[in-house]
Amino acid sequence: MIPIKEPSHKRVFSLIRAQRKASGAMLAKQTMMQPSSLVYILNSLKDKGLICVSGHGDSTARGGKRPVLWEVNSNYGNILGLEVMRHGIRAVLVNLAGEIILKAEKDFTPDKPEKIVARIVQIIDEMIGESGISRNKLLYISLAVPGIVDPYSQKIVYSYGLKLKNFDLKTRITEAFDIPAGIINDANAGVIGDQWFTSGSLANSNSLYIAYNPLAGGIGLGIIINKKLYTGSNGLAGEFSLRITALKDIIEEKLKTADPARTSIPNPDKPGSIQLSDLYTYANNQCELSKAVLTQVCQLLAKEISKLIGLFDPDKISIGGDLSICEQMCCSEIHKHLKTILQNDYPFEMTMPKIDYVRSKVFAVAIGATALYLTNLSN
Repeated sequence: MIPIKEPSHKRVFSLIRAQRKASGAMLAKQTMMQPSSLVYILNSLKDKGLICVSGHGDSTARGGKRPVLWEVNSNYGNILGLEVMRHGIRAVLVNLAGEIILKAEKDFTPDKPEKIVARIVQIIDEMIGESGISRNKLLYISLAVPGIVDPYSQKIVYSYGLKLKNFDLKTRITEAFDIPAGIINDANAGVIGDQWFTSGSLANSNSLYIAYNPLAGGIGLGIIINKKLYTGSNGLAGEFSLRITALKDIIEEKLKTADPARTSIPNPDKPGSIQLSDLYTYANNQCELSKAVLTQVCQLLAKEISKLIGLFDPDKISIGGDLSICEQMCCSEIHKHLKTILQNDYPFEMTMPKIDYVRSKVFAVAIGATALYLTNLSN
Protein backbone atom coordinates (compact mmCIF):
# COMPACT_ATOMS: atom_id res chain seq x y z
CA MET A 1 0.00 0.00 0.00
CA ILE A 2 0.95 3.64 -0.22
CA PRO A 3 3.99 4.47 1.98
CA ILE A 4 2.29 6.65 4.59
CA LYS A 5 2.02 5.35 8.16
CA GLU A 6 1.27 8.40 10.31
CA PRO A 7 -2.49 9.18 10.56
CA SER A 8 -1.89 12.94 10.36
CA HIS A 9 0.15 12.50 7.16
CA LYS A 10 -2.57 10.30 5.69
CA ARG A 11 -5.16 12.95 6.48
CA VAL A 12 -3.22 15.73 4.76
CA PHE A 13 -2.51 13.60 1.69
CA SER A 14 -6.16 12.56 1.37
CA LEU A 15 -7.32 16.19 1.57
CA ILE A 16 -4.89 17.29 -1.13
CA ARG A 17 -5.95 14.44 -3.39
CA ALA A 18 -9.67 15.00 -2.88
CA GLN A 19 -9.39 18.73 -3.64
CA ARG A 20 -6.85 18.38 -6.48
CA LYS A 21 -4.98 21.46 -5.25
CA ALA A 22 -4.70 22.88 -1.75
CA SER A 23 -2.76 25.60 0.03
CA GLY A 24 -1.18 25.32 3.45
CA ALA A 25 -3.74 27.76 4.81
CA MET A 26 -6.63 25.63 3.50
CA LEU A 27 -5.14 22.48 4.99
CA ALA A 28 -4.45 24.16 8.33
CA LYS A 29 -8.08 25.23 8.56
CA GLN A 30 -9.35 21.77 7.62
CA THR A 31 -7.04 19.81 9.92
CA MET A 32 -6.74 22.34 12.79
CA MET A 33 -2.98 21.64 12.84
CA GLN A 34 -0.28 24.02 13.96
CA PRO A 35 1.54 25.64 11.00
CA SER A 36 4.88 24.13 12.03
CA SER A 37 3.39 20.62 12.15
CA LEU A 38 1.71 21.08 8.78
CA VAL A 39 4.91 22.34 7.14
CA TYR A 40 6.73 19.27 8.46
CA ILE A 41 4.07 16.93 7.03
CA LEU A 42 4.04 18.65 3.63
CA ASN A 43 7.82 18.44 3.40
CA SER A 44 7.71 14.76 4.40
CA LEU A 45 5.14 13.95 1.69
CA LYS A 46 7.17 15.94 -0.82
CA ASP A 47 10.39 14.09 0.10
CA LYS A 48 8.61 10.78 -0.54
CA GLY A 49 7.60 12.03 -3.98
CA LEU A 50 3.88 11.83 -3.20
CA ILE A 51 3.07 15.53 -3.60
CA CYS A 52 4.59 18.48 -5.43
CA VAL A 53 4.08 22.22 -5.82
CA SER A 54 1.58 22.96 -8.58
CA GLY A 55 1.79 26.76 -8.55
CA HIS A 56 0.47 29.65 -6.53
CA GLY A 57 -3.00 30.77 -5.57
CA ASP A 58 -4.44 34.26 -5.52
CA SER A 59 -3.49 36.78 -2.87
CA THR A 60 -6.07 37.76 -0.28
CA ALA A 61 -7.99 41.03 -0.49
CA ARG A 62 -5.34 42.52 1.78
CA GLY A 63 -2.61 41.57 -0.67
CA GLY A 64 0.54 39.84 0.47
CA LYS A 65 2.41 36.80 -0.71
CA ARG A 66 0.53 34.38 -2.98
CA PRO A 67 0.01 30.98 -1.30
CA VAL A 68 1.81 27.87 -2.53
CA LEU A 69 -0.57 25.22 -3.92
CA TRP A 70 0.14 21.54 -3.43
CA GLU A 71 -1.07 18.65 -5.58
CA VAL A 72 -0.53 14.89 -5.77
CA ASN A 73 2.44 13.90 -7.91
CA SER A 74 0.76 12.23 -10.88
CA ASN A 75 4.09 10.76 -12.03
CA TYR A 76 4.55 8.74 -8.82
CA GLY A 77 2.91 5.65 -10.32
CA ASN A 78 -0.24 4.07 -11.66
CA ILE A 79 -3.04 1.84 -10.39
CA LEU A 80 -5.00 -0.67 -12.50
CA GLY A 81 -8.62 -1.41 -11.60
CA LEU A 82 -10.87 -4.07 -13.10
CA GLU A 83 -14.56 -4.76 -12.67
CA VAL A 84 -15.08 -8.47 -13.33
CA MET A 85 -18.67 -9.15 -14.43
CA ARG A 86 -20.61 -12.10 -15.77
CA HIS A 87 -20.72 -10.58 -19.25
CA GLY A 88 -17.38 -8.75 -19.51
CA ILE A 89 -14.58 -6.90 -17.78
CA ARG A 90 -14.21 -3.13 -17.53
CA ALA A 91 -10.65 -2.01 -16.90
CA VAL A 92 -9.21 1.39 -16.10
CA LEU A 93 -5.68 2.68 -15.48
CA VAL A 94 -5.30 5.80 -13.33
CA ASN A 95 -2.32 7.67 -11.94
CA LEU A 96 -1.92 8.46 -8.24
CA ALA A 97 -3.75 11.76 -8.73
CA GLY A 98 -6.79 9.88 -10.01
CA GLU A 99 -6.45 10.96 -13.65
CA ILE A 100 -7.57 8.33 -16.16
CA ILE A 101 -4.82 7.13 -18.50
CA LEU A 102 -6.71 4.34 -20.26
CA LYS A 103 -10.06 2.59 -19.99
CA ALA A 104 -11.41 -0.35 -21.95
CA GLU A 105 -14.13 -2.99 -22.04
CA LYS A 106 -12.98 -6.57 -22.61
CA ASP A 107 -14.78 -9.82 -23.42
CA PHE A 108 -15.13 -12.24 -20.55
CA THR A 109 -17.29 -15.25 -19.73
CA PRO A 110 -17.09 -17.04 -16.36
CA ASP A 111 -15.53 -20.48 -16.65
CA LYS A 112 -13.44 -22.82 -14.53
CA PRO A 113 -11.20 -21.00 -12.01
CA GLU A 114 -7.98 -21.60 -13.99
CA LYS A 115 -9.51 -20.15 -17.14
CA ILE A 116 -10.86 -17.15 -15.19
CA VAL A 117 -7.38 -16.41 -13.85
CA ALA A 118 -5.80 -16.88 -17.28
CA ARG A 119 -8.26 -14.45 -18.91
CA ILE A 120 -7.79 -11.82 -16.20
CA VAL A 121 -4.00 -12.09 -16.51
CA GLN A 122 -4.32 -11.70 -20.28
CA ILE A 123 -6.45 -8.57 -19.89
CA ILE A 124 -3.99 -7.04 -17.42
CA ASP A 125 -1.16 -7.71 -19.88
CA GLU A 126 -3.22 -6.07 -22.64
CA MET A 127 -3.91 -2.98 -20.53
CA ILE A 128 -0.22 -2.58 -19.70
CA GLY A 129 0.72 -2.97 -23.36
CA GLU A 130 -2.00 -0.64 -24.66
CA SER A 131 -1.12 2.07 -22.14
CA GLY A 132 2.56 2.09 -23.02
CA ILE A 133 3.55 2.48 -19.36
CA SER A 134 6.50 0.71 -17.83
CA ARG A 135 5.49 -2.24 -15.68
CA ASN A 136 7.64 -0.95 -12.82
CA LYS A 137 5.40 2.13 -12.67
CA LEU A 138 2.38 -0.04 -11.84
CA LEU A 139 1.84 0.30 -8.09
CA TYR A 140 -1.18 -1.91 -7.59
CA ILE A 141 -3.77 -4.10 -9.31
CA SER A 142 -7.26 -4.11 -7.83
CA LEU A 143 -10.24 -6.21 -8.89
CA ALA A 144 -13.90 -5.64 -8.05
CA VAL A 145 -16.06 -8.75 -8.19
CA PRO A 146 -19.73 -9.61 -7.53
CA GLY A 147 -20.31 -11.59 -4.35
CA ILE A 148 -18.89 -11.88 -0.84
CA VAL A 149 -15.26 -10.89 -0.27
CA ASP A 150 -13.59 -11.44 3.10
CA PRO A 151 -12.66 -7.92 4.32
CA TYR A 152 -9.43 -9.13 5.93
CA SER A 153 -7.90 -11.77 3.65
CA GLN A 154 -9.67 -10.40 0.53
CA LYS A 155 -10.42 -13.94 -0.59
CA ILE A 156 -13.58 -14.45 -2.62
CA VAL A 157 -15.85 -16.24 -0.13
CA TYR A 158 -18.63 -16.80 -2.65
CA SER A 159 -19.50 -15.36 -6.04
CA TYR A 160 -22.57 -16.75 -7.77
CA GLY A 161 -21.88 -14.70 -10.88
CA LEU A 162 -18.29 -15.93 -11.27
CA LYS A 163 -19.00 -19.45 -9.95
CA LEU A 164 -16.21 -19.13 -7.39
CA LYS A 165 -16.11 -20.25 -3.76
CA ASN A 166 -13.28 -19.78 -1.23
CA PHE A 167 -10.98 -18.62 -4.02
CA ASP A 168 -7.77 -16.64 -3.47
CA LEU A 169 -7.69 -14.56 -6.64
CA LYS A 170 -5.57 -11.92 -4.91
CA THR A 171 -2.59 -14.24 -4.46
CA ARG A 172 -2.87 -15.55 -8.01
CA ILE A 173 -2.71 -12.07 -9.52
CA THR A 174 0.06 -10.93 -7.16
CA GLU A 175 2.19 -13.94 -8.12
CA ALA A 176 1.51 -13.55 -11.83
CA PHE A 177 2.83 -9.97 -11.95
CA ASP A 178 4.91 -9.60 -8.77
CA ILE A 179 2.80 -6.51 -8.05
CA PRO A 180 0.57 -6.04 -4.96
CA ALA A 181 -3.08 -6.81 -5.67
CA GLY A 182 -6.39 -6.50 -3.87
CA ILE A 183 -9.95 -7.81 -4.23
CA ILE A 184 -13.12 -5.95 -3.28
CA ASN A 185 -16.86 -6.41 -3.70
CA ASP A 186 -18.17 -4.46 -6.71
CA ALA A 187 -20.67 -2.28 -4.82
CA ASN A 188 -18.04 -1.49 -2.18
CA ALA A 189 -15.70 -0.43 -4.97
CA GLY A 190 -18.44 1.84 -6.27
CA VAL A 191 -18.93 3.59 -2.95
CA ILE A 192 -15.24 4.14 -2.11
CA GLY A 193 -14.65 5.30 -5.67
CA ASP A 194 -17.38 7.87 -5.27
CA GLN A 195 -15.79 8.93 -1.98
CA TRP A 196 -12.32 9.35 -3.53
CA PHE A 197 -13.03 10.54 -7.05
CA THR A 198 -15.97 12.91 -6.61
CA SER A 199 -15.08 16.52 -5.87
CA GLY A 200 -16.05 17.53 -2.37
CA SER A 201 -17.10 13.99 -1.44
CA LEU A 202 -15.14 14.08 1.80
CA ALA A 203 -17.93 16.29 3.18
CA ASN A 204 -20.30 13.30 3.07
CA SER A 205 -19.94 11.37 6.32
CA ASN A 206 -22.53 8.73 5.46
CA SER A 207 -23.28 7.71 1.89
CA LEU A 208 -24.70 4.83 -0.10
CA TYR A 209 -23.87 3.57 -3.59
CA ILE A 210 -26.73 1.84 -5.37
CA ALA A 211 -26.57 -0.07 -8.65
CA TYR A 212 -29.51 -1.72 -10.40
CA ASN A 213 -28.92 -4.93 -12.34
CA PRO A 214 -31.34 -4.74 -15.31
CA LEU A 215 -31.02 -8.45 -16.12
CA ALA A 216 -32.06 -9.85 -12.74
CA GLY A 217 -33.51 -6.83 -10.97
CA GLY A 218 -30.97 -7.12 -8.14
CA ILE A 219 -29.69 -4.04 -6.32
CA GLY A 220 -26.04 -3.71 -5.29
CA LEU A 221 -25.30 -1.65 -2.17
CA GLY A 222 -22.08 -0.06 -0.92
CA ILE A 223 -21.99 1.68 2.47
CA ILE A 224 -19.86 4.51 3.88
CA ILE A 225 -20.37 5.27 7.59
CA ASN A 226 -18.44 8.09 9.25
CA LYS A 227 -16.38 8.45 6.05
CA LYS A 228 -15.21 4.83 6.17
CA LEU A 229 -16.23 1.83 4.12
CA TYR A 230 -18.46 -0.49 6.14
CA THR A 231 -18.24 -4.18 5.22
CA GLY A 232 -19.33 -5.83 8.46
CA SER A 233 -17.55 -8.68 10.22
CA ASN A 234 -17.79 -11.15 7.33
CA GLY A 235 -18.03 -8.86 4.33
CA LEU A 236 -21.80 -9.30 4.27
CA ALA A 237 -22.76 -5.66 4.82
CA GLY A 238 -24.80 -4.44 1.86
CA GLU A 239 -25.81 -7.95 0.81
CA PHE A 240 -29.48 -7.23 1.39
CA SER A 241 -32.00 -9.22 -0.60
CA LEU A 242 -32.94 -5.99 -2.34
CA ARG A 243 -34.65 -6.68 -5.62
CA ILE A 244 -37.04 -4.98 -8.00
CA THR A 245 -38.55 -6.14 -11.26
CA ALA A 246 -36.11 -6.97 -14.05
CA LEU A 247 -36.01 -4.46 -16.91
CA LYS A 248 -37.34 -6.94 -19.48
CA ASP A 249 -40.45 -7.59 -17.38
CA ILE A 250 -41.11 -3.87 -16.87
CA ILE A 251 -40.88 -3.28 -20.62
CA GLU A 252 -43.27 -6.15 -21.33
CA GLU A 253 -45.77 -4.76 -18.82
CA LYS A 254 -45.62 -1.21 -20.23
CA LEU A 255 -45.96 -2.47 -23.80
CA LYS A 256 -49.48 -3.63 -23.00
CA THR A 257 -50.70 -0.04 -22.67
CA ALA A 258 -48.16 1.80 -24.84
CA ASP A 259 -49.34 3.84 -27.83
CA PRO A 260 -47.41 2.50 -30.87
CA ALA A 261 -47.60 5.94 -32.48
CA ARG A 262 -45.64 7.41 -29.55
CA THR A 263 -43.11 4.58 -29.26
CA SER A 264 -39.93 5.17 -31.22
CA ILE A 265 -37.62 2.59 -29.64
CA PRO A 266 -36.58 -0.15 -32.10
CA ASN A 267 -37.53 -3.81 -31.59
CA PRO A 268 -40.10 -3.30 -28.83
CA ASP A 269 -41.20 -6.86 -29.55
CA LYS A 270 -37.78 -8.03 -28.26
CA PRO A 271 -37.70 -6.48 -24.76
CA GLY A 272 -34.71 -8.56 -23.69
CA SER A 273 -32.52 -6.73 -26.21
CA ILE A 274 -33.39 -3.24 -24.93
CA GLN A 275 -30.76 -1.64 -22.66
CA LEU A 276 -31.11 1.23 -20.18
CA SER A 277 -28.93 3.32 -22.49
CA ASP A 278 -31.48 2.76 -25.29
CA LEU A 279 -34.32 3.87 -23.04
CA TYR A 280 -32.44 7.02 -22.05
CA THR A 281 -31.68 7.93 -25.66
CA TYR A 282 -35.25 7.44 -26.84
CA ALA A 283 -36.82 9.04 -23.77
CA ASN A 284 -34.91 12.19 -24.72
CA ASN A 285 -36.52 11.86 -28.14
CA GLN A 286 -40.01 11.81 -26.58
CA CYS A 287 -40.58 8.05 -26.72
CA GLU A 288 -43.47 7.51 -24.29
CA LEU A 289 -42.65 3.83 -23.76
CA SER A 290 -39.08 4.64 -22.73
CA LYS A 291 -40.26 7.36 -20.36
CA ALA A 292 -42.83 5.06 -18.77
CA VAL A 293 -40.31 2.26 -18.23
CA LEU A 294 -37.69 4.54 -16.68
CA THR A 295 -40.33 6.12 -14.45
CA GLN A 296 -41.38 2.67 -13.23
CA VAL A 297 -37.76 1.68 -12.51
CA CYS A 298 -37.27 4.88 -10.52
CA GLN A 299 -40.50 4.39 -8.56
CA LEU A 300 -39.48 0.87 -7.58
CA LEU A 301 -35.98 2.00 -6.62
CA ALA A 302 -37.36 4.89 -4.57
CA LYS A 303 -39.42 2.43 -2.53
CA GLU A 304 -36.34 0.31 -1.75
CA ILE A 305 -34.20 3.36 -1.05
CA SER A 306 -36.76 4.62 1.47
CA LYS A 307 -36.10 1.45 3.50
CA LEU A 308 -32.36 2.08 3.40
CA ILE A 309 -32.84 5.66 4.57
CA GLY A 310 -34.69 4.36 7.62
CA LEU A 311 -31.70 2.13 8.34
CA PHE A 312 -28.70 4.34 7.47
CA ASP A 313 -30.01 7.94 7.23
CA PRO A 314 -27.29 8.86 4.66
CA ASP A 315 -26.15 12.32 3.53
CA LYS A 316 -25.83 11.17 -0.06
CA ILE A 317 -27.03 8.40 -2.35
CA SER A 318 -25.02 7.77 -5.51
CA ILE A 319 -26.65 5.99 -8.44
CA GLY A 320 -24.17 3.76 -10.25
CA GLY A 321 -24.15 0.92 -12.74
CA ASP A 322 -26.07 1.11 -16.00
CA LEU A 323 -28.65 3.46 -14.49
CA SER A 324 -25.98 6.18 -14.15
CA ILE A 325 -26.13 6.53 -17.94
CA CYS A 326 -29.51 8.21 -17.48
CA GLU A 327 -27.84 11.00 -15.45
CA GLN A 328 -30.11 13.55 -13.80
CA MET A 329 -33.22 12.28 -15.59
CA CYS A 330 -33.42 9.28 -13.25
CA CYS A 331 -31.93 11.06 -10.22
CA SER A 332 -34.69 13.67 -10.38
CA GLU A 333 -37.36 11.01 -10.84
CA ILE A 334 -36.06 8.97 -7.89
CA HIS A 335 -35.89 12.10 -5.74
CA LYS A 336 -39.49 13.02 -6.59
CA HIS A 337 -40.93 9.64 -5.68
CA LEU A 338 -38.69 9.23 -2.66
CA LYS A 339 -39.78 12.59 -1.25
CA THR A 340 -43.43 11.54 -1.44
CA ILE A 341 -42.70 8.21 0.29
CA LEU A 342 -40.69 9.81 3.09
CA GLN A 343 -43.32 12.48 3.71
CA ASN A 344 -45.88 9.71 4.19
CA ASP A 345 -43.57 7.57 6.34
CA TYR A 346 -42.19 10.28 8.63
CA PRO A 347 -44.67 12.83 10.09
CA PHE A 348 -42.02 15.52 10.58
CA GLU A 349 -39.73 17.61 8.43
CA MET A 350 -36.52 15.86 7.47
CA THR A 351 -33.56 16.65 5.24
CA MET A 352 -33.55 14.62 2.05
CA PRO A 353 -30.25 12.96 1.14
CA LYS A 354 -28.57 14.26 -1.98
CA ILE A 355 -29.21 11.92 -4.91
CA ASP A 356 -26.72 12.03 -7.76
CA TYR A 357 -25.28 9.78 -10.44
CA VAL A 358 -21.62 8.81 -10.40
CA ARG A 359 -19.73 10.86 -12.96
CA SER A 360 -17.60 7.94 -14.15
CA LYS A 361 -20.86 6.10 -15.03
CA VAL A 362 -20.38 2.49 -16.14
CA PHE A 363 -16.66 2.64 -15.28
CA ALA A 364 -17.43 3.73 -11.70
CA VAL A 365 -16.72 0.32 -10.17
CA ALA A 366 -13.46 -0.23 -12.07
CA ILE A 367 -12.29 3.26 -11.11
CA GLY A 368 -13.50 2.73 -7.56
CA ALA A 369 -11.49 -0.49 -7.36
CA THR A 370 -8.30 1.56 -7.76
CA ALA A 371 -9.22 3.43 -4.57
CA LEU A 372 -8.58 0.19 -2.68
CA TYR A 373 -4.92 1.22 -2.84
CA LEU A 374 -5.83 4.37 -0.92
CA THR A 375 -8.43 3.25 1.58
CA ASN A 376 -5.91 2.84 4.39
CA LEU A 377 -5.62 6.63 4.30
CA SER A 378 -8.91 7.00 6.13
CA ASN A 379 -7.76 4.90 9.11
